[in-house]
Amino acid sequence: MQGSIKNQQIQENKWQERIDRKALFACYIRKMPALLFLAVAGAVVGSGLSLLFAFLALRTPIYISETEYYIVFAAGRLDAKDYYNDFTWNDVIATDDVLGKAMESLGSGFVREQIKEMITADILSDVRYLTITIQGENAEHVEKVRDALQAALEDLPKLKEELDTITKIEDLGIAQKKVPLFAWRAALLGAVLAAGIGVFAVAFWFVMGTVIYTKADIVQYFGLLVFGMLYAKGNRKEGKQEKRLLSSLCLTLEQEDCVYLADAAEGAAAAAFLKKLGELELPAVCQKLQVFGDTNCPSRGKIILVVPFGEPCREKMADEIMYLRQQGYVILGAVLTEVDKRWTKIYWSERNRK
Repeated sequence: MQGSIKNQQIQENKWQERIDRKALFACYIRKMPALLFLAVAGAVVGSGLSLLFAFLALRTPIYISETEYYIVFAAGRLDAKDYYNDFTWNDVIATDDVLGKAMESLGSGFVREQIKEMITADILSDVRYLTITIQGENAEHVEKVRDALQAALEDLPKLKEELDTITKIEDLGIAQKKVPLFAWRAALLGAVLAAGIGVFAVAFWFVMGTVIYTKADIVQYFGLLVFGMLYAKGNRKEGKQEKRLLSSLCLTLEQEDCVYLADAAEGAAAAAFLKKLGELELPAVCQKLQVFGDTNCPSRGKIILVVPFGEPCREKMADEIMYLRQQGYVILGAVLTEVDKRWTKIYWSERNRK
């Protein structure tokens, strides 16, 4: 009865979990080199794709013609300036009064819709200055379209009373369109996308709650007593966390002949933990600890779970706990192993942790 109530409380706690923002911040700080690497890799990929598209574009050269016209509006028709703006000139160019007449000059070898796609009209600043840009893969065709369109535009004031004259004032000629080999925008976009994916991945795994980072996580997720933790590197017998772990283990093992270390990785994490304990030169403690196996642990044997830091193991550990309890084993508590010491410095806001 008490076991079912305890399990129910644990399940309720899972629904009430809150995000440990400090732990998430520590994860981002520790992942910063990887995120920067992703950003650089994304920039390289983005610029590489841009360069590839540039080379493909160079295989089919595009010729461009830019011609600037000066428009004189009829006296007393200032309202026409509001109509003939940057947005409407492209529509005006496509009408029969302009493009239709140009097509008559070009002849049957040209398709109107294709010619329309070649032409762009812009009012860059003053509404009296109109820039016509023509692009195409054939320089001769671009030249013919330019000349036909010029004649049609110069005749347009004869059909529109609000226009007095349209005069060509500058022709930049026909030149091959330059294709930039390096596009900083593509590099920036690639860097942002790659880094964004990395940021999302870190947040996703953290929010999913499958990764164990602190002793408090073990208590919250599994409701187990935590004896302490060991670092992945740099464990010292006189260290604060190491001394706390050894003190807790010694106190527990005083009244036990043998306690087994179990994990959710077929004994690999437990064996690594036991090896690290041995490096702290505490044979009395290590002699009473063994790695759990289905054949060497008696029924009703007592077990300490070894939980790895920073690995997605929550579901596996929960399944292992359920199995062990169903088999009648007694779980005394857990230890956290392979802890990132730099991560703990960030999490505990300590500059020089010994």
